[in-house]
Amino acid sequence: MKNFAWVGQCPVCGQGRQVIARENDTGKMYVVCEECESEWQNPEDAQAKKPASRDLFGRSTYLTREEIASHPWEEFLAK
Repeated sequence: MKNFAWVGQCPVCGQGRQVIARENDTGKMYVVCEECESEWQNPEDAQAKKPASRDLFGRSTYLTREEIASHPWEEFLAK
């Protein structure tokens, strides 16, 4: 089981973890709920329902904690 880089619980569905993902085609990183698939542009926005979107990003890969190490978003990882 992979140790995914997640930043918190989803404020939209209240069930899923918010995982940092990278869009395969563009390399753009964002936050996505693994349960309801709500998306946020960055971890700062991921704390609220309002900035959530859906289907803005294409095929993506969930990132691991190791892949986020030394990236500015590392500070947002859930303990």
